[in-house]
Parts: sequence; structure tokens; C-alpha cells
Amino acid sequence: MDEHIADPRFAAFYGLLVVEWRISERLDAELQASAGLSLSRLELLMQLHFKEGRRRMSDLADALLLSRGGATRLVARAEEDGLVTREIPSDDRRATYAVLTAAGQAAAERAYPAYVEIVQRLFHDFVDDEETEVLVRVWNRVLEANGMTCGPVNHAAQALTARD
Repeated sequence: MDEHIADPRFAAFYGLLVVEWRISERLDAELQASAGLSLSRLELLMQLHFKEGRRRMSDLADALLLSRGGATRLVARAEEDGLVTREIPSDDRRATYAVLTAAGQAAAERAYPAYVEIVQRLFHDFVDDEETEVLVRVWNRVLEANGMTCGPVNHAAQALTARD
């Protein structure tokens, strides 16, 4: 077990986990303090915004990296606060859609600038352009090799490849 502690590849992976956890914790706390919205709630609202304000619950769960039950609970709490509604289309009673409300759109628009500023301060200020490109390429390669995808990472990787 001790040999892993000295292995830079293990340290890189473990560091990824620690950075993700700690930065997400801080980002969530600062977002709530500055914009009154949690990171998970902002992510929900932005996922709806980017899909023209409406998304099937099962697709939304996948995009949010949540279980179906976790997405349902997140949407239910946002619905209680008037940020989203749920709709069942008359032509497919098996499907449920989460729909962004005007209040949800306003909350996302209020919180997003704070999100960008906090991410800049917690991450971008410490990672230069060359390092960013390496991270994008590595994360895209690891995701693809494991049969996974992340739209923004994949899009950025493709843009970097096209540029090369």
C-alpha cells in the first residue's frame, strides 16, 4: 500500500478527487452566501436553460450526475420554491419533464456571474492556458476510454484538436 502513496499517478488521481471535493464545497458555500443558490440548484437551472428550458427527468438526472431519485428530490425542492415545474405531456404519459420558470431563469441569471467569479478565483487563477489544455485532453481521453462523456469537456477537446 505504501508504494501507491509515492506514485505520482496515484497522487494525480487522489489530488483530482480532493480538488473536486474541496473546491465544490467552497463553491457551494460561496454561491449560497453571495447569490442565495446552492451549486446543485444552479446546475439544475443551467442544465434546463441550456436545453431551451425543458428537459426530460431521466436525461436531466444523467446530466446532473445524479440517480433518478436524487434528481427527483432536487427538482421537487426547486419546484417548491417556484424555480421549476414538472410537466407530463399528454402524448406520452410515461415521461416527466422539468421546466424552467421565469423565477428559475432569473435566479440562474443572478447566480451565474457569481459562479463565474468564484470559479475564476478558486481555479482559473492557478491554472494557466497550457495546463488547462492538458487537463481538457486528459479528462476527455479518460472519459471516452471508460465509455463516458461530458459535453463541455468533449467540445473543448474537439476545438483543441481542430486548432492543432
